[in-house]
Amino acid sequence: MTLRSLLLTASAALTLPLALGACGEEEGDTPATAPAAADRAIETAATSPALAAQATANPPSMTREFRDWTATCDNTNHCVAFGSAHENMGFVLVSLAPGSGARPVVHMGGWGLEDGAGDVYAEIDGRRYAGQNTKMDEEGDVIAFRTPSPQLLHDLGNGSFMALRRGDEQMKVSLGGAAAAFLWIDERQGRLNTPTALIRRGDRPAAEVPAGPAVPRVTVAAAVAQNGLVQDDLSPALLAHPKVKECLAETRRGERFEPNVEVSRLAADRLLWSVPCGEGAYNFSQAYFITPADGTAPQPVVFPTATGSEEDLVNSRYDPKTRTLFAFGKGRGLGDCGRMGVWAWTGERFALLDEKVMPSCTAVPQDLWPTTWRAAT
Repeated sequence: MTLRSLLLTASAALTLPLALGACGEEEGDTPATAPAAADRAIETAATSPALAAQATANPPSMTREFRDWTATCDNTNHCVAFGSAHENMGFVLVSLAPGSGARPVVHMGGWGLEDGAGDVYAEIDGRRYAGQNTKMDEEGDVIAFRTPSPQLLHDLGNGSFMALRRGDEQMKVSLGGAAAAFLWIDERQGRLNTPTALIRRGDRPAAEVPAGPAVPRVTVAAAVAQNGLVQDDLSPALLAHPKVKECLAETRRGERFEPNVEVSRLAADRLLWSVPCGEGAYNFSQAYFITPADGTAPQPVVFPTATGSEEDLVNSRYDPKTRTLFAFGKGRGLGDCGRMGVWAWTGERFALLDEKVMPSCTAVPQDLWPTTWRAAT
């Protein structure tokens, strides 16, 4: 058994909470919870005033769980449904953009079939489906179906047995909940009883499927010069702030943690401070503050997310050239689950540009993660 297989088996039941992390949080080792016998729904809506102002015309981002499958639709009604393979070593993922002209794309794959011969393919109730094979890494494979057949979609929603195969190797995939996940997406996107529906197709004209909501727009402030900044000293006002004291207690190295502090200039009279606030094996939290140029009167930064807001980010870094701040809270060290977010400085606040969340650690490549928020600049 490979090292990755050992790691996957050891953490197969890990479930990541849909938050970027809190100050002092270790590395996302939240105990797994067994799914309920009935479909378990998780519906979340944007609640922060900053995010509400950013997207007054957009529907809330929502995620719902249906037995072994999960469905997510973002603020522009781009939707993804996904289920996991045996021991969480693989996945099946169906993505569908909004609008009458959109068509689904299916991806399957994972780790654990590297010892078999030939390409990886899917088998559902005895029917074989071969797509475009690509290597995810030395141990993982992804099959893409850019134009999946109606039969494949029918079998994903109605099949009784599915496996990913390569030669004599196989990985079982649960289809329990797939039909309900597809139906929820059809309803969310207004596809029910049209030829474009994932599962409940009918004779209603495809032209009646509504277009997706407009992508909210964010105006990014112009970059400013960064010369003349003091990089390794917190001002007395910042050191006296209760939140900084809390962070210092969580990350104390000797008597100082200033070498790990980062400061950037947001404007001629405004500074952004990144303060370490918790550390684990692969997740390191930061709290952010905005002050005048002299470092007085620190104000904590609250970052909008697709479902609320966060004060502490994980594995984050501000880029003064692009005026964007990136964060990636990992669900485990392999980086196949967690939350990624990008915010842009508008001159007044940090606005959410992009967020992706993969709550299940099932080997899904990051470029396939469901988007929970998208905006344009």
